[in-house]
Parts: sequence; C-alpha cells; structure tokens
Amino acid sequence: MSIQRALPRLVCIAALALLGACTQQQQQPPATPPAGQPQAPATPPQDQQASEFERLKQQAGRGDPDAQYQLGSLFFVGKPQKDLKQAEYWWKQAADKGHSQSAFSLAFLYTGRADPAFADQRAMHKYLSQASAAGNAMAQHVLGSMYAQGAEGLKQDPNQARALFQSACDKQYPPSCEALKKLQAN
Repeated sequence: MSIQRALPRLVCIAALALLGACTQQQQQPPATPPAGQPQAPATPPQDQQASEFERLKQQAGRGDPDAQYQLGSLFFVGKPQKDLKQAEYWWKQAADKGHSQSAFSLAFLYTGRADPAFADQRAMHKYLSQASAAGNAMAQHVLGSMYAQGAEGLKQDPNQARALFQSACDKQYPPSCEALKKLQAN
C-alpha cells in the first residue's frame, strides 16, 4: 500500500487518538453527603465543564504533563474554543517532560493537516521520533510506514521500518503486525 493511500488512514488514527484524549479527563465522583444531610443543588453541565476546564488549566500550569496533554487536546478539538497555538503550547510543555502522546500529537499538528500554517516537516520528524523512542506504538507504526515507503522526506529503509513495526506489534498494535507481515512477504 502506498503512503498516499495509507496516510489518510494514519491521519484518521491520529485524530481518533486526539479525540480520545479529550474524553480521558479525570472525573471525580460527586461527594455524597451523609444520610439526612441536605444536598447542594446540582451544578449545571455547562458550569461543570467550565470548572473542569479551569481545574485542568491549574494542573497544567503547575506542570502536570497529563493535564498539559489533555488541555492541548481540548484546544485542538475546540473545547471551549479551537486554538491551535494553545494546543501546540501545552503539548510542547508535556512533550518536553517526556509525554509521548503529546509528542505524537505535535507530530500530527506539524503535518499541517489541521492547519497548513503549522506544517513543519523537521518538527514533525523530531516529535514523531521522540514519541516512537518513548515506546508509543502508534508513533512507531506511523514512522515505520514512512520508512517503508520513503515518505515525508525520509529515505526508504525497510530494515528501520521492520524494526519499528516489530516494536509496535510487540505492543499489540494490530496495524503494525499486518504491516510487518506484508513487509516480510516482500
């Protein structure tokens, strides 16, 4: 399969991963008052979202890489508003602390598919390699695909592709297991 045909599928996988981050925000169960105690009125959903967003901003500001990743992902998908500069900022903060999903998200941002103004092949390679080196199976698969096809400015290198696919397959990432079978068949 050529990279031109495979890339839309990879972009879709990356987008789904980003959207999944937005649903992974830590939800604290509501405190239940003891029996017989009056309960506070329920917080309207919009207020809950706003307070959750503020809590996340505070955690991110204190340097929590998971909160930074989640906050960047919210800005990416437009909750509360789409702001790719903020997404980039928060993902960089987390990636600099070794957060592999943030590095992978930055790599996607730098493909320019969300906004051509962010296209930066060198930065895309840097963050994709960082995520891959940290053991992110999806990043290993995408990078392996690029090496297999000689795409996105990388020279074709079947050995590097095989090693990346094997590593991702070892982590139970099915697309890499399939790609590895195809690569070994050639």
